[in-house]
Amino acid sequence: MGCFGFQPIELSTWREKIRKELGENSENLIYKNKLELVDVDITLKNYRAKYKTICTNNLNSTTKNAALIDINDEKEANRIALYCLNFGADALFFSTQKTKINWDLVLKGIELDYIRSWFQVESKIQCDELLAAVNFNTRSNSTIFAPVDSLRNFHFNAFYWQQIGSPAYLEIGFLIYEFNHYLINLEKTQIELSSFIFTLGLDGNYFIDMAKIRATKYLVHYLLESYEVKPNQIEFHAHVGWSNKSLRDKNINLLRQTTEVMAAYASNVDAIFNNPSTKLSDIGASDADWRLSLNIMNLLTEESYFGKVINPLEGAYIYEQLVDQLVDQSWKLFTDCQEMSKEVFYSVLKEKTVIVREKKRKKFREKVTTKIGINAFESAELCQDYRWGKIPKFCEMPYLILEKEF
Repeated sequence: MGCFGFQPIELSTWREKIRKELGENSENLIYKNKLELVDVDITLKNYRAKYKTICTNNLNSTTKNAALIDINDEKEANRIALYCLNFGADALFFSTQKTKINWDLVLKGIELDYIRSWFQVESKIQCDELLAAVNFNTRSNSTIFAPVDSLRNFHFNAFYWQQIGSPAYLEIGFLIYEFNHYLINLEKTQIELSSFIFTLGLDGNYFIDMAKIRATKYLVHYLLESYEVKPNQIEFHAHVGWSNKSLRDKNINLLRQTTEVMAAYASNVDAIFNNPSTKLSDIGASDADWRLSLNIMNLLTEESYFGKVINPLEGAYIYEQLVDQLVDQSWKLFTDCQEMSKEVFYSVLKEKTVIVREKKRKKFREKVTTKIGINAFESAELCQDYRWGKIPKFCEMPYLILEKEF
């Protein structure tokens, strides 16, 4: 096929032309994010990835449209769980928020045989009560996390760090540190019987979110290869949080949730928890909020066919640069701190997070960081029905909700 007289132009020629057209803004050719410690040349099309992160994707896995069910009231938790299942959820994560729980009431009408489920309990007593109510021996698709050594199920959750303002490399460093601690202290036979889940938060920075997930996968598998072990099961989860959400203009949240879910879906995670944007409001999430949140992934699956795409980001040079740099920054954090006790390590993470958190707040208040509907292009028809309720805390810091800063 002919080129119709078109002569290929050298990349350097295009780059120079772009620089001239940009003039004093030519520095925009370099994407710099000082908070995330990344520096990417967007014109570098011949970039070759340092790490073979593509091999970490499990192409046989199916991403679950999951719902996080907080158990404060058993009857209400059951109602929400059934409602979510009726509107597309195919996985449920139950998190206990009280001491005494009637599991029969929580699970009434829920067919655990046909969905993926996880249970986070806080004590051996709660675990024993759950085991008495449900026969887990015949359910390989259900997992319990509890402070009980015999279970051998471990959940490493960096979502809390992300919600208080931590950068991506810190989330990854935390997960790798925790995972390495268990790999060192467990026997090989114990590891091979264990299940590990790694949970990350999504904050709407599309490429950073995708790169963060891929970098985490790579480093987890790197550690496993280094220790020459293979666990019974590994899963990667992604949670949509509240840092960039608005209650005054809550309809704009659907757009943010869509890009966040797309980032996680394209990264082949095992489960996506698209938490309703109003869940932390004073009146909580309505049924409509749950349905809309679930329908984002339903639409991406049924109408946009995201579930049929394999490795959509392969060869994307900007993305590969981000992954490589996040791998390097996370690994440096880990190697610098791996000999520390957990208490000292957490204090280091907290100190770094406080610095980044304050910079994020400052950039938002000064409108260097733009959030549509919050500090820019605000709607004239603001919602008056919702107010932010009690905001969860982690490391003595409340979740960073940017709307509360403006």
